[in-house]
Amino acid sequence: MNELADQVPDDGERNSMTKDSRTAAVRARSVAKSFGATKALRAVDLDLMPGEVHALLGGNGAGKTTLVKILLGAMRPDKGTIEVAGAPADFRSVRDAISAGIFPIYQHLSQFPDLTVRENLAAFSLGMAKGLFAPRAMPSDAVMQGWLGDVGLPVSLDALCRELSTGEMQLLEIARASAQDARVLVLDEPTAALTHTESEVLLATIDTLRRKGTAILFISHKLDEVVAIADRITVIRDGHCAIAGAPAAQLSAPEIVLAMVGKDVQPITRISPHAGEVVAQISGLRMRPEAKPVEFSVARGEIVGLAGIIGSGADQIACAIAGGIRPLSGGVHIGGHTIPAGQRKAAVAAGIGFVPTDRHADGVFNILGVVHNTSAASLSSNVRWGLVNTGGEHMAAHDILQRIGLHPFRMDYEAANFSGGNQQKLVVARNLLIDGLNLLVMSEPTRGVDVAARRAIHEIVLEASEAGVAVIVASSDIDELLSICHRILVVQNHEIKGAFERGADRQHVIGALAGAAA
Repeated sequence: MNELADQVPDDGERNSMTKDSRTAAVRARSVAKSFGATKALRAVDLDLMPGEVHALLGGNGAGKTTLVKILLGAMRPDKGTIEVAGAPADFRSVRDAISAGIFPIYQHLSQFPDLTVRENLAAFSLGMAKGLFAPRAMPSDAVMQGWLGDVGLPVSLDALCRELSTGEMQLLEIARASAQDARVLVLDEPTAALTHTESEVLLATIDTLRRKGTAILFISHKLDEVVAIADRITVIRDGHCAIAGAPAAQLSAPEIVLAMVGKDVQPITRISPHAGEVVAQISGLRMRPEAKPVEFSVARGEIVGLAGIIGSGADQIACAIAGGIRPLSGGVHIGGHTIPAGQRKAAVAAGIGFVPTDRHADGVFNILGVVHNTSAASLSSNVRWGLVNTGGEHMAAHDILQRIGLHPFRMDYEAANFSGGNQQKLVVARNLLIDGLNLLVMSEPTRGVDVAARRAIHEIVLEASEAGVAVIVASSDIDELLSICHRILVVQNHEIKGAFERGADRQHVIGALAGAAA
């Protein structure tokens, strides 16, 4: 694979090393970075060893994203050093890091969707050719099939990338990097949008690459995956290393969580019973011609879960209920009034809040500040005689963001300056400020956020429920739904296939999901 491959530890050594004399694929020492008065990193150390998976964990805003950007050349440190295979490195761009063999595999994939697999592989390979006289020949089909085989991706070279599943696109991304003899792969939340089966395939591919000598930086909020795949773990909290490259076998999940958040995070046990009148009636909602219409109601204070694997249609049903997309037929009735289908503005006027699946594309206004992001759905309440009451707008945003624990608590920041979990808090806060909020619809509300942010968002959902708001949560995370919902509806092929009341056996719900996925 590369010159470090012969230093790969065997299985007996892998989780037993406390001091390592091998040459690190990448070594960071005393890395520090500040943004104004905010210290994002404070003298952080990190060693990425050949043939190891090193998990990087931390709460949203802890500093891990800043560290990764520095390792990838997207950002320069204020202090500290980076070494690659023992030699000093001074990355001034992502291209510099890639040239040194450090390849990012982003959570938001970077293929050309309307090109074939062959064209995507060739474009990346030719684009990485170095030097004026570097070879520019198109890789042969046999070579490219070999690259796909190395990562276990059985797709045709003629397939368009937009026809691939998310898991297949993730593997294609890894194949492109592996073909360039990657020294280090940096995987940012690689399984966040994958099905369980796709995640298992990806983790098996990571294990294969590890055994071939690749150093892998694995960034994930899924502790079960981290415990299963990682050789070493680093946890960053408030810019410091709370755990610095400790062998994974020596750490328990509670210890990791404690290091991430600085306190124990207890599971939610309070779920208030609901006995309110029906707030929303979903009638005849049909998303596909072949699907049966979706019919259910949500009572005041009730939390209803829509459980479905990715592709089941649960997220689309949620989006249609909130007015984000137009169904083929049917709609939502609130207070005796029918909400015009596919009209988000009308849904907001009826008191329907919506937290979409993709906060980056549909939820956050990156170039706007915190206050405008938070007040976007309730601006009319702060307008008098055509003028915006900026003081009232700021106060409302301040109060709700303090309640949900925005971190860092900076009202002068743009949304782009926050981590994913804190951006999600901005989207949730915006919806809680909707005048006369009757129904809060959330799709994958905690995807890609850390344990503390997940707990905070769940607390917000429960507070809304206790205040009499009806809530619909669409999620592929069954444990999330079991922990906060009064009812769970199982979705397959854009229709409801089963229903469970609170307290249902986890295995029964999983069995229903498995049956729906079969």
